[in-house]
Amino acid sequence: MTTFHHTAAIILAAGSSSRMGGGRHKLLLPLHDRPVLAHVLDTVLASQARPVVLVLGHQPEQVRTHLAAYTAHPDLNIVENPDYLQGMSTSLRLGIQTLQANGYTKHPDEKVDSTLVLLGDQPLITAQHIDMLIATYRTTGKRIIAPTYEGKRGNPTLFDASLFPELLEVTGDEGGRSVLERHREEIATVEMGSPLANIDVDTWEAYQRVVEVWERKEVEKQ
Repeated sequence: MTTFHHTAAIILAAGSSSRMGGGRHKLLLPLHDRPVLAHVLDTVLASQARPVVLVLGHQPEQVRTHLAAYTAHPDLNIVENPDYLQGMSTSLRLGIQTLQANGYTKHPDEKVDSTLVLLGDQPLITAQHIDMLIATYRTTGKRIIAPTYEGKRGNPTLFDASLFPELLEVTGDEGGRSVLERHREEIATVEMGSPLANIDVDTWEAYQRVVEVWERKEVEKQ
């Protein structure tokens, strides 16, 4: 029996938006008439990454309401992290555990051999960016694939499944930074060009910058 290998995606979307201020939920801020997080979901679901785990935390019911159109997607698993205030690592851990608990995929002839770790507040990332990371993983044999934007490393990052045990040991408010540092020689980088795609909507100023970039792109399409 032929085994088909997949790169999964874990979208970290549990944060409390503490830096945004004003009581705003950064993932639900409008961007071209839809929430920031919806754009990230559309991008991931348009890419080759499968299956997709979305980890919620802060105001999960409110987020679910805004994402009602996605809940029936067969490749999307939405989970809630009750420990999200203890840092990003708890969401990453839950995402990996969810992949493992589901046997990675729903079909016995399919196997997840890696996962991308994405931020739910990075709406300018494209499906092409994601697919470039996956293609580099398939061709280089490196266990970690990281994008660079004009030479500076950014997100998202791809990890081989052999690193999942180490990612499960990460603590505090970090994704896989310590694992990256520990395995520097096993990283392949992919240059993505403009750093605009690496902007995360962490502050009101960053959000306004993303809106500005998005509106400019829409004008260029016309």
